[in-house]
This record gives sequence, structure tokens and C-alpha cells, in this order.
Amino acid sequence: MVSDGPGEHDLPPLDTLAARLEYLFDHIRPTPQELGDGDEPGRRYTNKEIADKINILSVRTGVSISAAYIGELRRGVASDPRTSHVRALARAFDVNTGYFVEDDAASRVMEQIALLSELRRIDVKQVALRQILTDTGLSATDTQLVEQMVLRLREATESTAREEAGTPPRGLV
Repeated sequence: MVSDGPGEHDLPPLDTLAARLEYLFDHIRPTPQELGDGDEPGRRYTNKEIADKINILSVRTGVSISAAYIGELRRGVASDPRTSHVRALARAFDVNTGYFVEDDAASRVMEQIALLSELRRIDVKQVALRQILTDTGLSATDTQLVEQMVLRLREATESTAREEAGTPPRGLV
């Protein structure tokens, strides 16, 4: 689970393949290109969609998988997949294969996912702020200046919070 504070991650223990796979299903969403016309943005992948992503490449990779087997992996019923299936799952979710077998790699992937989520959240807020500023009649230059001030204020607040917590600045962790 990701905390509200940027740079602060409450990373769950992912001590099984099932837990690691479920984390990906919980946090990685279909791209707009993968969504159908009636699909809701931000929804979770289905087992079938991940199986389809893997099976589309089966001519090239020689690896196929069923949605039922993915469900078994997620539930922990099946817990020792072939290496080719682990690679295919990593490719389908666009993560490093090490995520499934190495704790350090899993932590890095989880931190990257949390950072991407935060960036998406900030972008949505920034677009909303831009619209509000434009609606108030500010010029494009003034709107940009206010946005920069908000971002700098946020960075200063985060820096102060990190110093108080004794956490090194981002990029040094």
C-alpha cells in the first residue's frame, strides 16, 4: 500500500509469488490503448487480459498461459511456475523479471510503481489547478508562475519533512 506522502512508501511484505503477482494486479492498470470503448479507466486487469497479452507473443516467445493458471498463481494454488511463465508475466506487466524472485528488485519495482502513481496524481491536480487559474482570468504567464510557486512550495515542504524524519533526499536513497 502506498502512503499519501510522496517518497514515503508503506511497502507490504511480498514473501510469496502470489502476493507479488497480486500486488501487480492491484497497482498496474490497462493502458488507454488496451481499454475497450465501454471500459472504465483505472480498472484492474483481468486474468484473461494478462493471459491474452502473453499468448499474443507466444508465436515469438513459445510461451502460452491460461487465465485459469494465472488465477491459480494469484491464489497460491500453483506456486512453482516455469521460468518462462515468470518471464512472460513480467513482460505482460512491464516489470523486471527479478521482481518475482529477488526482494531488492521487488522493492525497487514497488517504489517505481508508487512514484508513477504519485506523478499521475500530481498531474491530475496540476491540470485542475491550471484550469482554475485560467478561469479566474490570469494570463498564461501568471498561471505558469503560480504553478511553479506551488511546485516549489511542495518541494520545500517535502524537504523539510524528510529532514525532520532523517530521510535522505530523493535520488540518494
